Amino acid sequence: MNSNSWDKILLILVSVVVIGVAGLFISKALGFGDRFILEKGVPNDEMPETEEAQADIAAQFVNSTRDWSSPMRGDPAPKPLPLFVSIPIVEMKGQLIDMLDPNAPTLREPVSNAWLLQHNLDFLNKGVLSQDPDGDGYTNQEEWDGKTEPRNADSHPPYADKLTFMKREQEVYKLKFKARPDGERFQIERVKTTKWPKGENFYMRVGDVSEDKQFKVESFEEKSAQRNGISIDASVLNITYLPKSTKHQLVRNVEEGMPTYYAQLEFLLDRGNPFYVKEGDTFPLAKDPGTKYRVTKVTENMAVIEYETADGQSKTIEINKN
Repeated sequence: MNSNSWDKILLILVSVVVIGVAGLFISKALGFGDRFILEKGVPNDEMPETEEAQADIAAQFVNSTRDWSSPMRGDPAPKPLPLFVSIPIVEMKGQLIDMLDPNAPTLREPVSNAWLLQHNLDFLNKGVLSQDPDGDGYTNQEEWDGKTEPRNADSHPPYADKLTFMKREQEVYKLKFKARPDGERFQIERVKTTKWPKGENFYMRVGDVSEDKQFKVESFEEKSAQRNGISIDASVLNITYLPKSTKHQLVRNVEEGMPTYYAQLEFLLDRGNPFYVKEGDTFPLAKDPGTKYRVTKVTENMAVIEYETADGQSKTIEINKN
C-alpha cells in the first residue's frame, strides 16, 4: 500500500472518533435537565435565642468614648510620648531642644515651649512672638502676657492696653476779684487768655452763676492784711469752677488761674487718628462701643484712665507719655 492509502485510512478513523465524541456530548446535553430535582423546602420560623449579655457588652463598647493618652516618661517632670506623631526637636546654638520636655530650655523667651505647641504657632520662626495669627491686632507676645488665645480673635487683652498718651494740653480760665460796688455785689474780671481772648467784667451776688457758665459765687469772707505797715483789703470770694467742680478762692486784686487739662491719646488699632479728652470726661472706642472710658487725671507725663471690665469690675490704668 502506498502512503496515500494510509493517509485516507487515518483520516477516516479520526473522523469516526470525532463523530462519536460529538454524539456523546449531544446525548449528555439532552439529558442535562433530568439531573436536577427541586425538592420542596420545609419552612422554619423559629428564631435563635438572643445572647443579651454579649449584646450589652458590645453596645457599651460602641457607645463609650475612647480617649488616647500619650504615655508619660521622665523624672522628675514627665513628658508625653505621642504614639503617631514624632517628637519635635529643635536645634538652637548647637543645642537640641525637645519641645515636649518641660525641663528643656525655652526656645522663644519668655513664652513657654508648651504654649507655642498648644496654640500651633510657628515656633521655628524667630519672629513668632511679633506675629498676629488671628488678626485681632495683638501679637503673640501680648496674647501670652494677657493670658488670652492667639488663634481666637474674640480672645484678646483689654483694648485699654492699646491706648497711648502723647501729650497734655491745657486751657486756663483766669479771674480777678476787683471790687465790691455795694454791700451785695462783687465785680469779678475774666482775664484774657488764649481760650478766652476777650476780657469781661461780671457783677454778681452770692449764689449767682457767671454769664459764661464757668463759675458760681458760693460765699464771701471780709478780710484784711498788713503790707508794709498798711492795712489792705484781703477779702475772699469762694467760688466753684463749674467745668471741673473744683473750689477756688479769689483774693481781692489777685489773679487766680483755673486750668483745664486735656489728654492727647491715640488708639493703636486706629493709628494716625489722635484725639483729645478733657480731664474728667468719658470717651468711647470704635472697637469697644459698649465700654465707657474716663480720663480721671492728666499730668505732664501721665494719663490715668478708668473703665469697667466685662465682668462689671472697675479698673484703673496709668499710661505714661511716649
